[in-house]
Amino acid sequence: MDIQRINEYNDPRFPQEILYQHGAYLVDGAPCFFRITSGHEAVLTAPHLSPESLEELLEVFRFHAEHITVFYNEGGDCLRRFPAVARREIEIDALQPSQFSVDREKCAAVGHFISSAASLVIPVMPLPEGGVCVLDGHTRLYEAWRRGLRKAMVFDCEVSAQTQENMLGIVRETQKRKIYHICDLALYSPEEQKEKWHDWCDAYFSALGET
Repeated sequence: MDIQRINEYNDPRFPQEILYQHGAYLVDGAPCFFRITSGHEAVLTAPHLSPESLEELLEVFRFHAEHITVFYNEGGDCLRRFPAVARREIEIDALQPSQFSVDREKCAAVGHFISSAASLVIPVMPLPEGGVCVLDGHTRLYEAWRRGLRKAMVFDCEVSAQTQENMLGIVRETQKRKIYHICDLALYSPEEQKEKWHDWCDAYFSALGET
């Protein structure tokens, strides 16, 4: 089965709110999508999926959104329930970034569903010196900060020893650039973000032999 996540914000096959939430997928070419309805629930529109395909799609989706643990179909029937993910509230200023910048267009997109700490559920990893670093969700955190929010919900994400080592290397590079808080991140156009962040990541992981 071929599963493709749609990362663009303009695609007539999907509702706009789904594209903003990054909930759109193609499964063997057929559109299906998740509508996140709370901090732990989502409704799946995918009537054509077999039970086996559903499980594979849920695995792919939860790779990006582990905190979503309860899934319903359009009729309100529960499709799948995973163990709840423990989360806690934290000051956004207490979160160490693990990237250098954010994309201006993505900030505008995620701004459509950011309203409170409950709408910011962020995976984090403990740091050896104390505190935690952000594994994903920098754009949401940055836009939330710009909108006056000062708290987010976080959950501890289990990572492999190799991933932990890689992330600590990125955090060290981030701190060399005097980026210790979400508000320290640079705000770039998509083109600048690719050049200054994505291309840097490609080079970093290439040097580690992981590309």
